[in-house]
Amino acid sequence: MATIPHKSQFFTTQGKDNMEQTDIRITAENGLNFSQDQTIGIYIPPSIKYFSGKDSYLQFDCRIKGDAVLANNTFPTRLTLDPNIGANSLFSAVRIYAGNRETLIEENTEYASYVSLKYDFSKNDVEQNKRAMTEGCGAHLPETRGTLGTTKSIGNNYTKSPFMKQFNRGADTDPKTTLDTPWTNDDFIPAKITLPLHCGVFADQAKVFPNLLTNGIYIELTMAPARNLFRQLDSVSLHRRLRLNPMLDAVDKAGVKSDWVKDGVGAEAPTKFYIKGGVNMARDPSNFPFVVGERIGFAKDNFDGAMSKLNFSGGNATIKSISQVGADIVVEVDNALTNTDTTIVKWADGGSENWFLYSSSLLDATSYSPSCEVSNVEMIVHQIDLGEGYERAMLSKVSKGGVVNFDIPSVGVHTHSTLASDVQSTVPLNIDYSMAKSILCVPTDAGIYSTDKNTAPHSTYLVSKDAGANNQVDTQIHSNRTGVAGCSNGLSKYSFFLNGKMVPTREISTTKVSDKRGGIDANYLVELEKALLSFGIPVNSFEEYASNFVVGRVLAIGEENVFDGRGRTARLNCRYEGSTDNVDKPSVNLLWKNFIRHIRTLSIKAGNVEVMM
Repeated sequence: MATIPHKSQFFTTQGKDNMEQTDIRITAENGLNFSQDQTIGIYIPPSIKYFSGKDSYLQFDCRIKGDAVLANNTFPTRLTLDPNIGANSLFSAVRIYAGNRETLIEENTEYASYVSLKYDFSKNDVEQNKRAMTEGCGAHLPETRGTLGTTKSIGNNYTKSPFMKQFNRGADTDPKTTLDTPWTNDDFIPAKITLPLHCGVFADQAKVFPNLLTNGIYIELTMAPARNLFRQLDSVSLHRRLRLNPMLDAVDKAGVKSDWVKDGVGAEAPTKFYIKGGVNMARDPSNFPFVVGERIGFAKDNFDGAMSKLNFSGGNATIKSISQVGADIVVEVDNALTNTDTTIVKWADGGSENWFLYSSSLLDATSYSPSCEVSNVEMIVHQIDLGEGYERAMLSKVSKGGVVNFDIPSVGVHTHSTLASDVQSTVPLNIDYSMAKSILCVPTDAGIYSTDKNTAPHSTYLVSKDAGANNQVDTQIHSNRTGVAGCSNGLSKYSFFLNGKMVPTREISTTKVSDKRGGIDANYLVELEKALLSFGIPVNSFEEYASNFVVGRVLAIGEENVFDGRGRTARLNCRYEGSTDNVDKPSVNLLWKNFIRHIRTLSIKAGNVEVMM
């Protein structure tokens, strides 16, 4: 270990009284509107001599649009962005250049995954609610919570989401009014987003940045592809938390609530369905997650790691209207649903059946092409006036041939692929940095899924699979964060090697964590916490330890200590010993995203900027 060189005091705010602080708006220079796979460029000129990066932020309008091409057999459904990181998911890469637009100060080519690390492990309820209001993240809301013991969901915000009209009532103020107007793209509304930029010049920087000395800086934001952006509500999904969905109470048979049966001679074909009032907060049409025009089906949790779905002779139907009768919500469909199964769907009041409504709008689609438009992009730069005396002293040093050094806490990104068939695998790690701090390795699902399969997740990575007695919940949860969040993928043990030496001196077990029926390995969490803290991520929650799996290794403990990784070898060894499909056995190929926290130094001399790592 070594000590970080003494930091220049030119750029701290200590002892500088009466500093003038002003927010300056800088618009994107290469367009007004941006969409997927495009690049946004913002230039902060040297006329803004100094700024506080952690107090500066990106601001823009963000509007989601569903697929309006019904020729692809698509139907409407509510959409949001990734509830864990919100509008941060819009950007796949962030690069910061000096004003010459040639000297690369820092870059992060896996930006969404990095932000996911920060947010998933540092979040608390206060922080999550704040991000829901400003960044388009999700939030756990009392009015949309589950009442059947399902796990907590932040991906079920349909009453206060900034991306869509509030509630389910359109212009009508009566929450119990009958809804019969199909959902359209006009029901998605522009959301005003404010985002910190998670990099060493901005959100991760505690010092004042000397923008004057770098001849300004140029910010380049690369927008992510559509397949990684959109999420369907958890309470309409078949493959997330089925028991969070509205529950079927009965069918309408000649105006009477009845069981839904097939008598072996003729099948009943209802067009109206009673939804259990109050279950999963389905109180009235205004608090109902489905929309008019949505394609629906019915499924039952079998409490054995599987589920049953009803099959209909003409396929699923679309919602024609949503109304209320007594305590129940009544869903009317456009075509009679003929139950071709031998299953008897009993009236839920009898307590013997648990059938739930699910959306098949995307499951039945042949393709799906939603979009998200970003407009009015501005960087709000928090300008700092350090005073003429400090500026004069600094410029005098530079003009006399002196060097001004400025430290940036940065993230290096390196990727590596492994196969699901690899019982043992080795992930090489590039730690060739003079001032390294920590390693975080995120094994993401390497599969390329179509937008519909990731938005309404099916065939994606299975995060959990409970089985057993009837008190089990969330029988199976599929990931809707492919390519962003980490997958344990049945990892049994791992070990880090630095220069051929195992650190720590024992393998770390992840057997319980990888088991999709749940569990915790204490040593794994201890090692991860140390790595996160050294990475600069405060650890406030391990709630996402299974849904965003990551292994870490601390290289240097303490703010002033670093690890010199130059010329040293490093690797991660992984062992997979499970044997049960979809429980503890690898199921997907992996793209390892390896983040190396390190300090890089801007060395500024005679107008030239050199980046030392």
